[in-house]
Amino acid sequence: MKIKLVSCNYLPEEAKQIRTIVFVKEQGFVDEFNEDDNKSIHIVLFLDNKAIATSRIIYSNKHNCYTIGRFAVLKEYRQKGYGSKLIKFTEEEIIKRYGHIQIGIGAQERAKLFYEKQGYIYSGEKYLDENYPHYWMIKQL
Repeated sequence: MKIKLVSCNYLPEEAKQIRTIVFVKEQGFVDEFNEDDNKSIHIVLFLDNKAIATSRIIYSNKHNCYTIGRFAVLKEYRQKGYGSKLIKFTEEEIIKRYGHIQIGIGAQERAKLFYEKQGYIYSGEKYLDENYPHYWMIKQL
């Protein structure tokens, strides 16, 4: 199996498809796509030329740091290490573009253990995003 990770300065169709499947169809989010997509770096993980995971990087004025968002892995590829590969590549992309800095993630409650294993720590109270509990988490790169 061949893995390829690609970063883009625009929202690629493959990332749209993954986010629609994971966030809209699977989880019921309504406001999945927004103006931040036009200001973000988008990353897609391909496995044997099939797009299976995506994330985006954007600067958060609210938190004064770069954030990893819209992190999604297609259901049949979860728990197989692809999420860890994607987050590592995304972090490396932040370092390459912006230097060693603090980054943040608005982690869904269901995924907080995954982010803890990746070195993220809680920084703030639980909050709701489209009625889903989230935690703000940070990591020093």
